[in-house]
Amino acid sequence: MNVRALGVAVVATATMAATPAVSSAVTTSTSKPSIDILGGASFKANRYIRDEMRFSKDVYRLKSGTTIQIRSKTPGEPHTVSVVRRADFPKTVKGFETCFTKGPCGKLGQAHGFPEGDGPPTTPLVNAGKTGFDQRSDSIVIGPGDKGSLKLTATKGKTLHLLCIIHPWMQARIVVR
Repeated sequence: MNVRALGVAVVATATMAATPAVSSAVTTSTSKPSIDILGGASFKANRYIRDEMRFSKDVYRLKSGTTIQIRSKTPGEPHTVSVVRRADFPKTVKGFETCFTKGPCGKLGQAHGFPEGDGPPTTPLVNAGKTGFDQRSDSIVIGPGDKGSLKLTATKGKTLHLLCIIHPWMQARIVVR
């Protein structure tokens, strides 16, 4: 998958998209903490394209050391759960393009080894530092309708800002307890 080409498609789609529905709920840790990926796309001919793919919550409050289950409930679309700086969150449609050309979407796409054209990445898990999910540029790819898991190793009090580098309107946070 060519991340730049995908970025152009996302910008074109997002330019015509209605504002996606966003949950403002907060999740606290449970016996099986999870991040679900929800939504899908729809269109009305000659009117609009709407993409409502999103993380199930805006904020997850989880304990350090927790194993997080990640489940994609969107058939046909891969996703990432990637740690970025808060300032990296695109806030406009133009910001989506910047994410792909100069920001974390393009850089992490390269780190994952997304191929030119269709196909899975060569590196589904990118660990920027020590093993575990704890710092900027840690990232995991979840295939369409697939699931995976990761260990939250960030220290108590830290906030991780999450972004799907394929669909950069998908944004959330993990507050580590």
